Amino acid sequence: MNRTRLPLLLALSGLLTSTALAQSGQIADGTWTLRELRDASGSTRFGGLDAPTLRLLGTGISTAEGTQVSGFAGCNTFKTTGVFTALTLKLRPIATTRRACPEPQLALEQRYLNVLQGARVYRRQGQTLTLTTGQAQAIYVYGSEAGRRLVTTWRLVGFQGDTPLTVTFSADGQISGSGGCNTFRGRYNVDDQALSVGPLASTRRACPSPELQAQEQRFLQDLQQVTRLEVTGALLTLVTRDGRRLQFARPVN
Repeated sequence: MNRTRLPLLLALSGLLTSTALAQSGQIADGTWTLRELRDASGSTRFGGLDAPTLRLLGTGISTAEGTQVSGFAGCNTFKTTGVFTALTLKLRPIATTRRACPEPQLALEQRYLNVLQGARVYRRQGQTLTLTTGQAQAIYVYGSEAGRRLVTTWRLVGFQGDTPLTVTFSADGQISGSGGCNTFRGRYNVDDQALSVGPLASTRRACPSPELQAQEQRFLQDLQQVTRLEVTGALLTLVTRDGRRLQFARPVN
């Protein structure tokens, strides 16, 4: 190969790679949970349902509105927009709610927001995302803590009959379970503590009684109306659009 053509080919290859990344839409979209914050005040690790989060939408698409950025800062929620390239970012001024917080919590929240506002470079490595200002870093893992705790099998509390009503959330977005008479499956989507389910497909076995048939139908209908989840220890509560609360326990024996 002509050596004079090699630099040009490498430059074109780099340009095409950056363009593909910028157009792929996969760069960092989704919900991320803060695991560690490193700044001039030191290094702080986070865990549990109260860990700060970062939600990104549109990191791989260049629009006038920019990437949608929001999340939970530890006490208050925040939102803004920003400009993301394949490697860099710049957020517009961050707006937050104004909930009164205990002083230690407020100070930690402000540290987090300062790093976000000053971040200029980001790097995704599999399920880890790092934002850096050059002197401080915010390190995240993909998904919300509530979403990770959701992935298991749950049994409805207070069901009628001998067969438990169950639901299994898989890490790949599949949902399955038993309505007491029939099995069902479908897909679900979780974004922090927001949850949507369905549509669900089920087998068509007749239930032993009208009461169990009605229970199963209502169970499947309620699952497809869920908008929010709450995980507390070994209990899961699914909240429907009309405010119904379905409580589940784990594990299923």
